[in-house]
Amino acid sequence: MNKLHCHLKAKRFWIKKRLCRVLVMLFYKSTPMRKCLSLFLFLLLITVNAKESLYVNIPQASPHQHSATTFGKELIALIDASKEEIVFAIYGLRSQEDILAALLRAKKRGVSIKGVVDSDTHGSNYYDHTGLLHEHFSLKSDHKSAIMHNKFFVFDRKIVWSGSSNISDTGTGGYNANAVIVTEDKAVANVYHQEFDQMYEGNFGKKKHEIHRENIRTDESTLSVYFSPKSNTYEKAIKPLIQNAKHSIYIPIFYLTHEELSKELIKASKKGVEVKIILDASAARNKYSMHHKLREEGIAVKVENFGGKMHAKSMIVDSRYFIAGSMNFTKAGNTLNDENTLLIDNPLLAKAYETYFFELWKSIPERYLKKDPLPEGFESLHSCEDGIDNNFNHQKDHDDPSCQKKEKSTLANLFSWFK
Repeated sequence: MNKLHCHLKAKRFWIKKRLCRVLVMLFYKSTPMRKCLSLFLFLLLITVNAKESLYVNIPQASPHQHSATTFGKELIALIDASKEEIVFAIYGLRSQEDILAALLRAKKRGVSIKGVVDSDTHGSNYYDHTGLLHEHFSLKSDHKSAIMHNKFFVFDRKIVWSGSSNISDTGTGGYNANAVIVTEDKAVANVYHQEFDQMYEGNFGKKKHEIHRENIRTDESTLSVYFSPKSNTYEKAIKPLIQNAKHSIYIPIFYLTHEELSKELIKASKKGVEVKIILDASAARNKYSMHHKLREEGIAVKVENFGGKMHAKSMIVDSRYFIAGSMNFTKAGNTLNDENTLLIDNPLLAKAYETYFFELWKSIPERYLKKDPLPEGFESLHSCEDGIDNNFNHQKDHDDPSCQKKEKSTLANLFSWFK
């Protein structure tokens, strides 16, 4: 396939006498030189009535300084529609001037805005523009070695925007693969607001008291909300989900270093449950990554070769349940960091998320079931031209030795014609 074309699928479902729509718009691009499929998702929105919406994206060709994703644009729309109060807990802010501008518009309208962001023991934040949030809004930081890793907003105590996307050029800007849930439910919003309140009051990590709420019923879903580290999300949500799986477990994940979780996946696989995992390339280089062990036990693990990251923290089970949130499958995510996780029982959304998972799966070459592509290098599309230090070695693009190998090889082949 060497032509640019768009493929639009729209399916309508009637569930319990309610009309639901799944809208998927994919933009495929391929070039003969790469001999592989590069998938860009300009729009993917899966909505069940008005209560829960799932937004996902496939990594674009480069980071964007503005919100280039549907979940980023939805965040701006929710900010603009807010009337009384916005509270948020986010890792920080990098670029995304349109989101900052929306927050400033809300402040000008008289909307109360308070936030919580991450900081280290020296008061520094990883993202360059977090200081602008401190300048304009009432913000609190954790000032600890563990991470305040949440990514959620609560609007007027009735709508929650949450998931794996940071407010950054690679997150809402569309370079990384992410999943975001927007939930319009006062009970869910109240739980998130309670968690925000205790962090805003200065209680982070293990200083917090446990807040979680299970089996909240909305029109078409049952939701459970967990907050690390006090909820022990692994024991309460993830482990039972794996142990009770009957047919399938599909996992798009950034980090997978949790040893016990991996053992449960192996047990499930040996019982006949189909287990497939898409893992981030930079995370695969972590010495504690469990993907080598999982492969040895016969579990299919593909390491992505996007330019951006596989940044979702999700699990889809039996085409019915799925997990989405900020928590990586690590011990730190479960027992140290401030995180949030949603467990949703909704077959329509789960099946749609499953479809998205397999679109990603098919876009990754089969050779990466056994081999791990370099996160910075010509194996990972666009990673040598994105301005991002994808392998965290303080070298970007063509300054990185991994982005010079192909050039040298190409020159060697050219000169060989004259020998």
